[in-house]
Amino acid sequence: MKKHFLTIVAPLLFIVPLAQIFPAVSCTPTRDGGVFRSSDRGETFAQKVAITKNQTIAGVNILTIKSDPQDSNIIYLGTRGEGLYKSMDGGDTWYRLNETNKVFTKRANVYDIAIDPKNSSNIYVGTYQDRFGRLFRSPDGGKNWEEIYRVSREKYAIFAVEVDLYDPAIVYMGSAEGGLFKSTDFGKSWKIINWFDDVISDIKVNPHDTREVYVSTYRKGLYKTTDKGASWQHIDSLSSYPEAGQIEILVMDFRNPNVLYTGSQTGLLKTIDGGQTWQRVNIIIPPNSVPVQSIALDPVNAASLYYGAGNVLYRTDDIGQTWTIHPIASTRKIQVIAIDSRNPDVLYLGMHE
Repeated sequence: MKKHFLTIVAPLLFIVPLAQIFPAVSCTPTRDGGVFRSSDRGETFAQKVAITKNQTIAGVNILTIKSDPQDSNIIYLGTRGEGLYKSMDGGDTWYRLNETNKVFTKRANVYDIAIDPKNSSNIYVGTYQDRFGRLFRSPDGGKNWEEIYRVSREKYAIFAVEVDLYDPAIVYMGSAEGGLFKSTDFGKSWKIINWFDDVISDIKVNPHDTREVYVSTYRKGLYKTTDKGASWQHIDSLSSYPEAGQIEILVMDFRNPNVLYTGSQTGLLKTIDGGQTWQRVNIIIPPNSVPVQSIALDPVNAASLYYGAGNVLYRTDDIGQTWTIHPIASTRKIQVIAIDSRNPDVLYLGMHE
């Protein structure tokens, strides 16, 4: 997301100063955006953008994709300046979630979506709407919404929201102001866990031990707590890698939460010991050429990893020793990669200019 005078998230590319952002610009007339779906692990893709016969989301810029943990045919799209879309049929058709009371408007930038793992009708979205970062919650799958948090200053978005998989009453939220907040009552009330002197770009909670939480920041790297935020460790082992600057995305292997990946402006890093040591993943694009803005792990095969750079999807099936290359028929870049948790052959790509 570029910052100060321009905001484009992937999930994050910033220009200093911290996290000041301006309203979304309108979509351009090009029709090669929206969502692309593959049913064969990226070998072939089809654009999936239909609303009706005469309406599509082909011109929409996608910021995030999240599927219902109980029904992977239900998919939510967070967009730039177009609010939130939903599909009930695996992306074949889409409709915009228009909130009748206009609490959550269709002009919002939707940066992150979190879904209650035990009650998937309960949805949280981190946004930038009407010059403020706001967190919204829907108790009924997007039909109705309530605003449950708003940042204190204009031009600061909410980029990260995460639900505790063990106790979904616990919700974490990270703001562009650097605040990590926690709710223990589904967002009805909040307390500050820590102020990080930087934009919070991502949050990950260990599903096997939810006392362990990771927070990535854009310029100051990665932080970790093992006691639910009472104390924090700055992951100093990242400091020797230029790839640790301008972290775009943090991905955890939920089968083995000691394994994490970070994608950045300059490359891709991996840890297998909870952040104590790191190693470069040998990707096949030149350093500092194209940001690694999207990463996805196969939920079944730990050796399979995807990343997007520009409008090309890269896949490895041997933990990065070799890669296959899958260009997308779009002039836009791959903003987000999502894998169907029940059928990992199915991929979704969200495109952004």
